[in-house]
Amino acid sequence: MDWTGGYVADIGYISGFYRELGPTYLSFAARLQGEPAPDPARPFTYAELGCGQGVGTAILAAANPHARFVGIDLLPAHIANARDLAEAAGLANVAFHEAGFDEAAAWPDGALPAFDYVTLHGIYAWISEANRQAVVRFLARWLKPGGLVYVSYNAMPGWAGLQPLQRLLREHAARHPDRSDRQIEAGLGFVQRLREAGLAYFDRHPAATSKLDGMGEPASEAAYLAHEYLNTAAQPLYASDVADELAAAKLAYVGSADLIENYDALSLPEPARQALAESADPAFRELIRDYAVNRQFRRDIFVKGSRPGTGAQQDAALLDTALVPLRARSAMTANFTTHLGEMAGRTQVYRPLMDRLARGRATLGELTEATGVEPAACIQACAVLTATGQVHPAQPTADPAPAHRLGAELARRILQDELHGYLPAPAAGNGIAASDIEIVALDALREAGPETADRLARAVWSRFRAVGRRMVRDGETLTSERANLRELRRRARAILRERVPVWRKLGLL
Repeated sequence: MDWTGGYVADIGYISGFYRELGPTYLSFAARLQGEPAPDPARPFTYAELGCGQGVGTAILAAANPHARFVGIDLLPAHIANARDLAEAAGLANVAFHEAGFDEAAAWPDGALPAFDYVTLHGIYAWISEANRQAVVRFLARWLKPGGLVYVSYNAMPGWAGLQPLQRLLREHAARHPDRSDRQIEAGLGFVQRLREAGLAYFDRHPAATSKLDGMGEPASEAAYLAHEYLNTAAQPLYASDVADELAAAKLAYVGSADLIENYDALSLPEPARQALAESADPAFRELIRDYAVNRQFRRDIFVKGSRPGTGAQQDAALLDTALVPLRARSAMTANFTTHLGEMAGRTQVYRPLMDRLARGRATLGELTEATGVEPAACIQACAVLTATGQVHPAQPTADPAPAHRLGAELARRILQDELHGYLPAPAAGNGIAASDIEIVALDALREAGPETADRLARAVWSRFRAVGRRMVRDGETLTSERANLRELRRRARAILRERVPVWRKLGLL
């Protein structure tokens, strides 16, 4: 197993998608922080390091057919699945490579394009120091000047109380050789018995007990937990150390991909804001923020060559940025949650913005003109609406055919019990959240266009019945065809009323 560098390799990681990796989202986040960013409406290049099963990279490739995508992962099973998915959906603009980070960093000139975006989700704190150095060499070699990097990782000090839990699970696994998913299940059972026995660690570290309570049934998420806790080189990182390491690739910190966290008044208590005012050092300020909220996970954006423009240039870039709705107006809200608790946006600001955005795509400049909301308040409110998943940065709708093909393939895999939870949306250049029923219903709508609840319910039921799938309501599996159709009609009415109008705006229909 030396080739893994201590990384769990005997079982694959879960399929997942994370909207923060989307190029339209990343460029908007950078512009909110005053940094020029690649224009995702133009042809661009994108790499995901540690792409896992490839679902996320494939969704982004389908939503951005004008761009070129590369996914790189160490595990051959991941790459095989990713290539199968891309081939089944006919995605010609994505390539997947089985390689370690050190190998990819040393590939000869021309093996890869220079990238506008490079992303790593969760990987950086799961790998050894040698592999982190290889990531830095990759970024120094293959990232364009002005390119953006997204790197998320387990962070200190929030993980301080969890490190002993992680160590205990590793030690138990080392003494009980087996497949990693079985090791994590056995280890969690052992740890739960220790907790019930009243060991002092669990009483004095509420973060550990809270984490255990949130794990649910180990069998349902064993692959995730094995990769989270059993990688022998994994360790949580301080933000200042990550910034120091990435500085070797000439990267500068831009801000958090959790957009609300970039507004201190919305996310930090007053004493922490006073402490921030005493320091001008960016890395130290990030440490203060992390200590203020005991952060466990960071979502950082870096740029190769910081070059903030003038105030006028920054405003122009933002006001030219367009947004598109992800929800019907009835589902939009000005309420949101931060580290400070529940907050409510000003009605006179949010209500007119939500009214206009619910009707369809609009630039921030158009929003200020249509609503009378002054630009600074408009920009902050739109950042909050984006962070809370109600709107999303938009781009001119590209050829929707790749997104439709991938959506059909995801619907087919759902019927084989693969759950993904996202669809490629061309108008957003990103993936959007969707339940398994919604994904299958969208495929039925594209195929036959059943625009009534009854016809849509029957179209979905025909797919479910063929594979023996049944609906569940209030925890009860429905057995009869009549009960299944009744539940599907209820779901279909909501889809036609709330989702279909939004899907049309996003280029999904």
